[in-house]
Amino acid sequence: MQPTNSNKKSAKNDDFMQWFSTNIPPQTAATFNKAQLTALKQVFSERVPKRHAVDIRMSIPFFIRGFYVVLLLGKEKRSKERLSNEISKPVNRIFLTLLGLVFITSLLGSLYKITMMLGVNEHPEQQIQLKNSQ
Repeated sequence: MQPTNSNKKSAKNDDFMQWFSTNIPPQTAATFNKAQLTALKQVFSERVPKRHAVDIRMSIPFFIRGFYVVLLLGKEKRSKERLSNEISKPVNRIFLTLLGLVFITSLLGSLYKITMMLGVNEHPEQQIQLKNSQ
């Protein structure tokens, strides 16, 4: 059964239909009717990639294995109950602690470098001496 023009027009504006049409052969997609597409959309609704204001994905090689890092920023749509469960996971707490330590260390190192560049030195007797590599 061929989709009607109104189905084609609404499909262009529908995230699921865009995702679906890129992941299935066109001759197969053309055989679905509106009721079947609606049922498929309900089943796969959680699997459709959402659009985010910021979507950064990168792979980091680490010894033999690789890890990936994903940074997504967008409007929060999850329930308060789901949000409260997420931070309580031990892995998340460890990661956030390490991330905080890296941030604080970077901030303090940057501030130290700036004060050295500006010549601000309130305690010259405690200055860290860096050796020249020449």
